[in-house]
Amino acid sequence: MKYFFFSLFIFLNFSFAATAQMKSCCEPDGIKLVSSVPQSKGTLKMIKILDSINKNANPEDFYVMNTQRAELFKKKLLTEKDPNQRVNLYYQYCIESLNAGNTEEAINVLKQVMSTMGITGQNFPPQYKQFFDHLAISYMRKGELENCAANHNSQSCIIPIQGDGIHKLPYGSQVAIELYKIILSKYPDDLQSRYLLNIAYMTLGKYPAEVPKEWLIESGVFTQNNSSNIVLKDIAGKKGVDMNGISGGCVVEDLDNDGLLDIMASSYGLSDQIRYMHQMKDGTFKNETVSSGLVGITGGLNLVHADYNNDGFADIVVLRGGWWGKNAKFPFSLLKNNGNNTFEDVTVELGLYSPAPTQTASWGDFNNDGWIDLFVAHENYPSQLFINNKGKFKDVSAKYGLNITTFAKGCVWGDINNDGFPDLYLSALGAPNKLWLNKPGNIAGERKFEDISKAAGVEEPIYSFPTWFFDFDNDGWQDIFVSGYDTKRFSLVAEDAARDMMGMPAMGELPRLYHNNGNNTFTDVSNQYGVDHINYAMGCNFGDVDNDGWPDYYLGTGAPEYTTIVPNKLYRNVVGKKFEDITYATNTGHIQKGHAVAFADIDNDGDQDIYTVVGGAVEGDRFRNVLFENSAVTGNHWVKLKLEGVGSNRSAIGAKVSIKVKLADGSLQTFYHIVSTGSSFGSQSLIVDAGLGKAISIEAIEIQWPNTNQTKEIITGVAMDTVIEIKEGMGKQ
Repeated sequence: MKYFFFSLFIFLNFSFAATAQMKSCCEPDGIKLVSSVPQSKGTLKMIKILDSINKNANPEDFYVMNTQRAELFKKKLLTEKDPNQRVNLYYQYCIESLNAGNTEEAINVLKQVMSTMGITGQNFPPQYKQFFDHLAISYMRKGELENCAANHNSQSCIIPIQGDGIHKLPYGSQVAIELYKIILSKYPDDLQSRYLLNIAYMTLGKYPAEVPKEWLIESGVFTQNNSSNIVLKDIAGKKGVDMNGISGGCVVEDLDNDGLLDIMASSYGLSDQIRYMHQMKDGTFKNETVSSGLVGITGGLNLVHADYNNDGFADIVVLRGGWWGKNAKFPFSLLKNNGNNTFEDVTVELGLYSPAPTQTASWGDFNNDGWIDLFVAHENYPSQLFINNKGKFKDVSAKYGLNITTFAKGCVWGDINNDGFPDLYLSALGAPNKLWLNKPGNIAGERKFEDISKAAGVEEPIYSFPTWFFDFDNDGWQDIFVSGYDTKRFSLVAEDAARDMMGMPAMGELPRLYHNNGNNTFTDVSNQYGVDHINYAMGCNFGDVDNDGWPDYYLGTGAPEYTTIVPNKLYRNVVGKKFEDITYATNTGHIQKGHAVAFADIDNDGDQDIYTVVGGAVEGDRFRNVLFENSAVTGNHWVKLKLEGVGSNRSAIGAKVSIKVKLADGSLQTFYHIVSTGSSFGSQSLIVDAGLGKAISIEAIEIQWPNTNQTKEIITGVAMDTVIEIKEGMGKQ
């Protein structure tokens, strides 16, 4: 935000309310944790590294250190004599106080500044508008904290807000409404304020009836078709997985091989403790962080998992430093899963120590040698391809021609030409996206990568963020989704949401849906398939919420500003012909900032639920994570496949699964899947959760294993609505 300097202003000398001190604890909820088990040497080494970085971090370099940043501005005010500069410092202090979660302090000081300057609804020239904007969103935030946070329930912050989601304590929204009326009376074309005014009325149960007609966003936008009868409800609190934190990553996987999916989640703050939630037999989750060996392993904007050492247990990479620039020399971590609900950090020991900012990485066996490799994309630092040599790693980026220094925001492996070797797609911020074709090298058995981005037609959007490969039309060729993320419009995200709701042209970057033509080129079908809507997606993933066999997707949306309370979005795939927005019909339009997303059948009832990490980019923008339980009654069938590689990597990542089913009319339908953790921001289970629609039987399951010979196997005699384990070699070749 731009800060204005005022040439005619008296010397200000306000007194400050007490501000919160920096928390010494690691737990994002404010609870001090102490490990109840001995920790490995590697873990203790990483804890020492992280602790040193955190203690020496300069608040001016890290926008998440908001309490300390507010204190810096407060100290500067003690010595600053220039009245113009003092105004600016007070204003910045208010912003950082709000970002730190000190909402009342931000409101009180800002009101004092405005009173002293004579800023009123009647005296409101353009240079003062920012004061009203900031005060209005501060009161909106007050309402959120008093209701959605302090009195949280399953309908909190989900639009259209209704039922228990309506604020019981109305004061914050009431004041915000009056302030937005003042703003709109002077600036009637301010679509961001118009959007926020409508949301404020909604929080009080007064939308649309009491919204002034000239500023109403018509309620018809919230009326949607739900022909598949998809029903989703947030039960995170009931299950014990509504962890409170800021933005972060998640892994949803059976981490101890007991047949129940567990959850690991991170929070972005420098000292925020990673958390391990172990699912119990009754379907609830137990927080086993203190007994997991992970106490002191902090931070991380994203997580991604795979079985790097082929021991049968999923291991986890924790990615740190994303968005923080050149000074964010944080190492990522590899957490080895010991198989007994404990983990140890093996980053340094295995040759992975790399202090550079990142929030995206992807596991893939690029040479099909049976050991899963790791690509880590950095932000304006050289990205790294780590080859896995039987459980130890070496950076071979230069050898394989992957000399990448772009500001990378997403990376995923996918086989675009069906040659059995994974290719690499990278989403960049402010530069063309990249697609590298994995080709035979000059020496037998070697591989090399060729940049085919331009020829393939997949360079846009120029400002992009998360991405994934999936076969959205079940033609056997992997397609690409990549989200637009226009950082130039961070302060206007709510305006863009209003424009989309009102049918106005988009101003920011739009997502792209690229259809694979089968010849190393792609066609942009975003408009044809109805996905060319502004979304500002961060975390996201895909799955099949109605078990019809066609992959749907969920987008976690947002940007750092508090004004960015725009809905996360759920899109349903209509038999491969189009995507329809079913967000409001399914009650999944959460307006807190959505980060990592994972589809998974968490309760083992045959349909996929959705888990998402919710929270913003600043210290005070904390919220509770969400678990949308799927209780849809569709009449569709399903099958779950748990693959185990032998000659392939044990996780079977990259395995291609085609399921041929018979329909009632005697015709055959094939559904295609790839074993992966999904998108670049959210790590979902490697179990293949396959919807079968109205099939009457499974005719055959074909698996192409990602091994040296790319073995194909056929499995028959599989019943629908069952879970089967398939070990490489058990099928017919």
